[in-house]
Amino acid sequence: MKRILLGSTFLLSAVVANASWADCWIIPKSQCPHAELSGKSLIGVDMHEAQLLEGDLTKSDFSKANLKGANIYHGKLMGGNFTEADMTGVTLYNADLTGANFTGTNLTGAKLKGANLSEANLTDANLTNAEIDGARFIKTTFCRTTMPNGIVNSGPNCPAVKPKGVSAVAPAETTEGAINGCVIQPRSVCLNASLVEANLGSANLSGAQLYMGNLAQANLFKANLGKANLTEANLARANLTRANLSQANLTDANLSKAVLRGAQLERANLTGAILLNADLTDADLSGANTADATLTGATFCNTVMPNGTVNNGSCWTDKKPEAVAEPVKAEPAKVEPVVQQVQPAQPVKPAPKAKTRK
Repeated sequence: MKRILLGSTFLLSAVVANASWADCWIIPKSQCPHAELSGKSLIGVDMHEAQLLEGDLTKSDFSKANLKGANIYHGKLMGGNFTEADMTGVTLYNADLTGANFTGTNLTGAKLKGANLSEANLTDANLTNAEIDGARFIKTTFCRTTMPNGIVNSGPNCPAVKPKGVSAVAPAETTEGAINGCVIQPRSVCLNASLVEANLGSANLSGAQLYMGNLAQANLFKANLGKANLTEANLARANLTRANLSQANLTDANLSKAVLRGAQLERANLTGAILLNADLTDADLSGANTADATLTGATFCNTVMPNGTVNNGSCWTDKKPEAVAEPVKAEPAKVEPVVQQVQPAQPVKPAPKAKTRK
């Protein structure tokens, strides 16, 4: 009887130790859809391949945990701590990871399509071969972060000591086919890229991920940025003449004084973008979304607007001077000479002599 009681006590303690606060077993391959794990301390637990679909892990602590291959589709991980956790191959489609800490986290092959990683900390995280299409990285911290293409990204939010004598914004440097760690190729992932004054004429960056990239004064003449993600990017004074920006995401981007002459912006997303004093001469904005965009001082000349109309409001035209009547030269009046006809003198008849009486 004593053994039975001891065995029961051991089993009960094991259940309590391995169960969550929502009847979820904290074990590998656990089936816990809609798990309620908010605010819980689960440091170092092993839940690899667990099914946590739409689970609530808000502000929970999974540091050094094993979540390899776990399915947290549409999960809530806001403010969670996943420091040094193994999240290889984890499924986080459309999950909310706002403000989460992924310092040193292994996210190799993670499925992050549509996920929100705004304000998340990805210092020393490994995102090799991760799927990040449609993911949001607004104000995300990148520091020695290995991106899906293998490039190490140390963005402006990286807490590195600034070398003495180096300006706050230095011109881009090119090394081994990359510019400041950003590989110039289609679908390149260059979050927070530093491409100030970079010469990217005719470069192919279609589908590139350039969230919050700094491309101020960059030369992007005839560059292909179709479907590129330039959310909150700095393109102030950039040369985008004849560039392809069709279907590009330029939400909240800064395009102040940018030159967009002849640029293709068909169906581009310019929501909240700043185009202060930008030159849109000959640009095509057919179907573009310009909601809340700032267009003050922008130049419109032969510009195709989102509704298909042509805007010539800023065209400079040569005004022809008003026709001035040529002065009529007054011909001098012809003065007919007055010819006085002199009548010939009539012979004077001698007066008759007076008769005298003798």
